[in-house]
Amino acid sequence: MAKLWIGVDIGKTHHHVAAVDGDGRLVYSRRVANDETALLAVMAEVSTHGRPVCWAIDVTTGLSALLLTLLWRRQVQVRYVSGTVAFHMAAAFAGENKTDARDAVVIAQTIRMRPDIPILDPSDRLLAELTVLTGYRADLVGQRVATLFRLQELLTGISPALERAVDLNRKAPMMVLACWQTPAAIRHAGVDRITALLRRGHVKNAVQVAEAMVAAARQQTVTLPGQRAAAVVVGQIATEILAIEQRIAAVDDLIAEQLDQHPLAPIIGSLPGMGPLLTAELLVHTAGMTEYDSPAKLAAHAGLAPVSRDSGTVSGNHRQPRRFHRRLRHILWMAAFTAARECPTSRAYYEKKRAEGKNHRQAILALARRRVDVLWALIRDRKTFIRPAPAIHAAA
Repeated sequence: MAKLWIGVDIGKTHHHVAAVDGDGRLVYSRRVANDETALLAVMAEVSTHGRPVCWAIDVTTGLSALLLTLLWRRQVQVRYVSGTVAFHMAAAFAGENKTDARDAVVIAQTIRMRPDIPILDPSDRLLAELTVLTGYRADLVGQRVATLFRLQELLTGISPALERAVDLNRKAPMMVLACWQTPAAIRHAGVDRITALLRRGHVKNAVQVAEAMVAAARQQTVTLPGQRAAAVVVGQIATEILAIEQRIAAVDDLIAEQLDQHPLAPIIGSLPGMGPLLTAELLVHTAGMTEYDSPAKLAAHAGLAPVSRDSGTVSGNHRQPRRFHRRLRHILWMAAFTAARECPTSRAYYEKKRAEGKNHRQAILALARRRVDVLWALIRDRKTFIRPAPAIHAAA
């Protein structure tokens, strides 16, 4: 029986399934509904054309959850062909058509010719949970940022002095703006009432915040055009932002609960700069650190390793990579940036690179690359990072 490689172009309501044999000939192509009965029928049909070697998909979100579950229940190997890989592989085949059927064929041909395509692991349910939670948190943060920009614009239209006096990224100003939005209303509320409100919300420096907002409100006595309507909207937006922050905090708690169950979380989290969120995102975007067999490959995937640009007699040229996992690079960059400020060892390495003539960005990238080696060694040895003890200077 002929061997088959099956590619699936994932969609919301329908998928397209294509199978190719060992010679690259298309032997099966069909559009199928994202439904259990239909998917099981397609799996049975494909088996009549040959013996499936493996399946491959181009999306690993909830759109493919049902298909993945059915395939894994049958103990079928499933590989992940990313959108970037599929896009570049498509140029290797004749034609410029962009259809679901052609995309499925490209995915199938890719796994036939490239056995290095990563295999999806069905055993790690924690990663599936973390993927959902980190994705939802990113949506909430994006929603908060967009809403905050709108609030800043509206508050400036009410009182520029008030907008300058407060940090809208903090909880305290939001609590006040949810109750009082105009300079007159804040002056009327007074320092004592605002302080009492903030203390009920367990806000630090409640008195200082209240005094700053009242002082800013006293700088403006005129009423600006559209202030009444803007005040209503500002109050609603401030309340909405407070609710979003509560949801973000709840998601953070859920992420922490999931991390408590993952064996690598304590190891990754022990590295300076790797908080719970970055740890969770690193596990999600590296499939639990199972896709790499060396720290060099992890660094290359994150775009932390220079790539060669040699030709003929010209050699030794290196440049920054253009194709890499940008979110993974951001995670490692943020962790290195934080560690350079808080960890003496990381700070010393950063200063060393600056002394060698590298600018700030280059030094942080070099630190991130170095930390990949450290992280790899920690995971390999199943050890946590031990921070160096602070130096003790004897009294004179």
